[in-house]
Amino acid sequence: MQWDKVKNVLIVILAAVNLFLLGNLGARLWQNMQREAELDSSLRTLAQGYGLTLDEDFKLPDDKELPELSVDRSRQDEEAVAAAALGDEMERAEREDGTVIFESSRGSIEWYADGRVQGSFTTEEGMPENEEAALRVARRLFADWRLQTDDARTAADGMTVTLSGTVAGLPVFNRTISVRFDAENHVALSGLWSFGIPYTTVSGSGVSCNAADALLEFISRRSAAETVLSMEVGYRMQLDSSRRLQLTPTWKIVTDSGEYLVDCDKKTIIDQEN
Repeated sequence: MQWDKVKNVLIVILAAVNLFLLGNLGARLWQNMQREAELDSSLRTLAQGYGLTLDEDFKLPDDKELPELSVDRSRQDEEAVAAAALGDEMERAEREDGTVIFESSRGSIEWYADGRVQGSFTTEEGMPENEEAALRVARRLFADWRLQTDDARTAADGMTVTLSGTVAGLPVFNRTISVRFDAENHVALSGLWSFGIPYTTVSGSGVSCNAADALLEFISRRSAAETVLSMEVGYRMQLDSSRRLQLTPTWKIVTDSGEYLVDCDKKTIIDQEN
């Protein structure tokens, strides 16, 4: 009988502890919700002061810490793409600045040290009749060139189709490659691309990506935008001072007038040409 009483006391104690922990968790969740609501209200009020509005569906993303990544240039992969597009009879030449030029009877492709690519050549695929056909043909070409991966996405805008993809599970906002179909089976190629798996150095440290800081920087710049629709965190690709390809943590802010990039570390808006 005494053991039954002890068990009942233990059960009551455990129930009380669980209720306390549950209440504490609920209080913290409520406090977090209150802080998020206050921050959202403050940001909307501040934006209005600069002549901007935050869309009704806009939600401030969670803050993140992302590592700066490096990616090595792969001349082998660049040449493989060029060979698939221009044919095996192509010729290769390299300039002092690292630009590699591929040429054949079909046309030419140039790869630059910073990952930019541009080309003009003919294809046997034929001229697509509409946007839907252009999307199908472009996907076949990207697959033939071994650019189409599981995480890659393609989007058509008329006779131009753009391929994009993720790196380390996050978008690289300026890493895209496009094909434009012209008359007489002609294709124009352009974009910024990289190959291989990015890596971080042992000495590399994470970069804090604070969503509110990035949004405040954008708001204070008084851009041509009137409404902020959404924002997401990712990377942008660029050459560093040592001429190495780097993936830099960056916010993308989508507005009614276009898209803007804000550097997570420097808290500055990036020139869209970069």
